[in-house]
Amino acid sequence: MDLSIVIVNYRGWKHLGFCLDSLVSIDKKARSMEIIVVDNDSGDGQLSVFEKQFQDVHFISNKGNLGFASACNLGAARSKGEYLLFLNPDIIANAEAIFGMMEILSTTPDIVLLSCRQQNNAGKEEHPYNLFPDLFTLNGPPRSIYKAIHKKELDERHSREKDLIYPDWVSGSVMMTRKENFLKTGGWNEDYWLYYEDVEFCRQISNLGGRIALSNRYSMIHNHGGATRINPKTAALAKAEVRISKHVYVSHQFNGVKAFLLHLFTILGSVFGKLIPALFSIPFFFNRKLRSYGRLYVRLWAYYFGVIKNGTWLSPRAPNFQNK
Repeated sequence: MDLSIVIVNYRGWKHLGFCLDSLVSIDKKARSMEIIVVDNDSGDGQLSVFEKQFQDVHFISNKGNLGFASACNLGAARSKGEYLLFLNPDIIANAEAIFGMMEILSTTPDIVLLSCRQQNNAGKEEHPYNLFPDLFTLNGPPRSIYKAIHKKELDERHSREKDLIYPDWVSGSVMMTRKENFLKTGGWNEDYWLYYEDVEFCRQISNLGGRIALSNRYSMIHNHGGATRINPKTAALAKAEVRISKHVYVSHQFNGVKAFLLHLFTILGSVFGKLIPALFSIPFFFNRKLRSYGRLYVRLWAYYFGVIKNGTWLSPRAPNFQNK
């Protein structure tokens, strides 16, 4: 088997259908490939429907909604391909990009992880890569200042005129690697439930001396709008997990004074940055967007109290939470 494509799904059936349509239509005469969908216990009856509709796709049911990292590891463990391609279910893929990326990896051995350009469904270019989080790049205002100061350098480094660019990390929405290299990293870190697991994965590769690259020659469509945008309650959960995963990343990558400052800045940004919209959600509870800010604020405070109680920065939803 040349290629295993691993897709993680949680109630994103509409977009998953478009994604699978794009994959099953690819002519597989030149390359053998398998498609693996790991469903994170959607529990809505749609899995059996998709199993009948896409009989050439291997569906795996995870034992719970254990997050992106857990599902990716499960899919990779069941894979048979020499190459692994991790895709979000809201990606529309194409043969040119998939096989072109495989060619790059096969001819450029120092590249361990590869992504490609992404456009949204309106044709607008996305930015599926960034700098590793640090004191001046983890949170919004310092990051904006840092990028403004280093604009010329970053523009050159990430120029779309180059066939290949080498960012610090690329988004988990499109990631390709050799399976042997994936195994060397130890796989995805299941301390994360959602978000920042792709940043940590790239950091693991970088620490092992591997290069992360993005091809400007090839592109895929990224139709945002998956499970994290189903309703205000789910959106608030997702936004809270972004901030929680920041803390997890900081606890893994830093220590001492720098770790203290990064945790502190993230807490202050979470507590004070969302205070005003959270307060407005009380009298304007009928406004769905403001109501989601209220839910977000409650979740963040519950998390910070839980950090004190449990002695860990991990999200209670993370697979490894109970082990801490």
